[in-house]
Amino acid sequence: MHVQPDEEGKVFLKIQNPSDRESTDDIYMIEIKRPYICHISIKKPHPAGMKLIKRDGDDYIKWRPQWHDIGVHPITVVFEGRQISEQQITIYVYNKELLEEQQQEQSDNN
Repeated sequence: MHVQPDEEGKVFLKIQNPSDRESTDDIYMIEIKRPYICHISIKKPHPAGMKLIKRDGDDYIKWRPQWHDIGVHPITVVFEGRQISEQQITIYVYNKELLEEQQQEQSDNN
């Protein structure tokens, strides 16, 4: 699935329960907007399995989050060229049950 960070650099990824998950489910490509011609890297630490790929001239972080990756993951993408700059992306990984539970807690608090 192709996703883009919102204006605040947030990305929301929904994953399936392990028992319902097929081998091709929950593979995400998070688009990176390259500011100029440069080398791109992901600053460590970052979750296991993340890779930078290029497809059709665009740059992406390809990742298949695992069940233990549910939570919040701040990621820093580094652009190295004539200048060095960084882009912050916050990846939220959740499943249906956790999202429903969180929504229920919010409605109980209001």
